[in-house]
Amino acid sequence: MMMMNEFGTPMNEAELSMQPKPGRAFVQEQLATSGMEMQIAGWIIGAAVSVGASIVGGSKSASAAREQARLSNEASQRQLGYDLERWDMDKHKIRADRDHAVEVVRLQARNEGRVAQYKDAVNLQRYNYDMMIRNREQRSLNQQYLRSDSIYNTQLNLNTLSAKTGAENEIRKLQEIDAEARFTKQDAQIEAILTEGKLRARGQNGRSITKAGQASLADYGRQIAMLNESMSGAGRNTKAVLKEIAQDKTSADLAAWAQKMLDPGVLPEPIVPYATPMAEYIYPRSMGEYDFGPKPVLGGYTSPSAAASQAWGAAISGIAGTVGGVAAGHASNS
Repeated sequence: MMMMNEFGTPMNEAELSMQPKPGRAFVQEQLATSGMEMQIAGWIIGAAVSVGASIVGGSKSASAAREQARLSNEASQRQLGYDLERWDMDKHKIRADRDHAVEVVRLQARNEGRVAQYKDAVNLQRYNYDMMIRNREQRSLNQQYLRSDSIYNTQLNLNTLSAKTGAENEIRKLQEIDAEARFTKQDAQIEAILTEGKLRARGQNGRSITKAGQASLADYGRQIAMLNESMSGAGRNTKAVLKEIAQDKTSADLAAWAQKMLDPGVLPEPIVPYATPMAEYIYPRSMGEYDFGPKPVLGGYTSPSAAASQAWGAAISGIAGTVGGVAAGHASNS
């Protein structure tokens, strides 16, 4: 017959060992109910011996079980202590990782600012240098244009003066020819008059004197015709020369105009460089209790969120070092 515990299940050896003298109670109960003490005395003695051996064995098993339970509880307590210490250290590590991530972001932001300032300074220096070159080139072109314009005006004046001088010389030549012709005409007239006077002084009459007079008049007329033709030729020649002088002046003016420098106008100024763009940075979010996970309990342990400890390491690459200022690209193109 099996003995039941308070839960209605058969007792094990440990529970049996904890019962008060289970063999004696069992024998007394059997003897009290049977009424046959003498008939079953031998059987009772054998059963008592068997029960006693079972009690001894159960006692040893119970002691081993209690020792095992004690050791298991001690191990669980040590594990709990380790888990609590580890949980606390993980919290410190997560906080330290976030603080480090914040410092990394700040350092990246400072470096981004330094790179942007350097690029802005380089672009500004390049812009000032290009502006200085542009201004010097503008001044040089303006001076060259003014010099060319001055030379052009001087050449025009010289051409006008040369044409005027040439025309005056030709007119003076014509006037000299005309004056010489007048003198020659006067000499011819005087000579004709003297010849006629000589003929009349001879006192001759008749056909001979008439012919001599006619011959004298004819010679005078021939000289006058030659003088008139000479004056006409001189006038035509003077007109041709004056026309040639005018054409030469026009040609010289065109040559001076061809050599004249065009107005350079205003050179374009260098492109003003844009400010170097800078990246925006997001600092790691604030931590919550959910980042550390639940506090360890006896018999159970949950590690803090692995994602929380890894998220702090995220970094954003800057754009100041990768973008070229409009002014550097312009400088390289120019």
